Amino acid sequence: MTTGPSTFDIEAFLNSLVQRMFPVWYAAQAVKEMPLADMGVLNPNNFLCHRWLSLHSVVQAMQGSLENAGSEWQTLHQLLGKLIVEQDYQRPLSISAIQGVEYSGHDANLPNIASYAEHYLSDFPWESAEDFDRNVKAAFPDSEKPFRVVYREWDGRYYWVNKQEPDHFAAASLHAQQKQRDATITANINVESLHMASLDALRSQFWLLLMTRDDAYRVLELLNQTPFKVILCEFEWRRSDLVVLCAEKNQAKLNNILLNLQNNRSSQQVTDLGRYLNRHHHPFRNQ
Repeated sequence: MTTGPSTFDIEAFLNSLVQRMFPVWYAAQAVKEMPLADMGVLNPNNFLCHRWLSLHSVVQAMQGSLENAGSEWQTLHQLLGKLIVEQDYQRPLSISAIQGVEYSGHDANLPNIASYAEHYLSDFPWESAEDFDRNVKAAFPDSEKPFRVVYREWDGRYYWVNKQEPDHFAAASLHAQQKQRDATITANINVESLHMASLDALRSQFWLLLMTRDDAYRVLELLNQTPFKVILCEFEWRRSDLVVLCAEKNQAKLNNILLNLQNNRSSQQVTDLGRYLNRHHHPFRNQ
């Protein structure tokens, strides 16, 4: 009597057996070969600052994930809470240094404020020197100075905390870009800084690996078969497709697994968040 072809998958059976018997070794090998998706642009250019990556949102989301996660994650929770410090400085500021604005009734995906002018202000006078002076004075009248500006040290970007449509500022910015001219305003600059001691502590004590949610779930499934403790933290509301895989760096075998995960991968596939912040740090020039 003949039987049909067997549906038994010997390779899957052996993989499952090895994973059960040697979960740490299996995880270290599996993460090397796991395909990882690209995350896309983490901090896009846009004339609206609310489209930029927000470290405040990242910290809030991660702390929210850790709130009820157990006492072993409270050190991470506390360090995240110390990561951002703010201080105000009143300084002269070049308008060409300002890359974005807080408010506009337009929500288009435009890379900078000059492109806003090109897109929306086709009939708006901006080309002559007189136009430039008039637009600067209209955008930044003496009666309203100092003007509120925010500087973010983790990406070196300034944005203006405006209350009305930024037409005059955009026109002046387009002129400054096209005609190599500039103007200076008196600004009250809120500097959002990184507390470097807390960042150093985060980097030395914890893995903070940013990747797509689907990939992170697959890594977590492997690590859940091991004795190591890991947790996934939300990233920020704009990028719900991404999560941060967190783990302590005090276990050599887990460190080996996560190093295998990172090796020969691009920063588009997996990014060490602490290293990312350190590498993109642009300290404020307090002059």
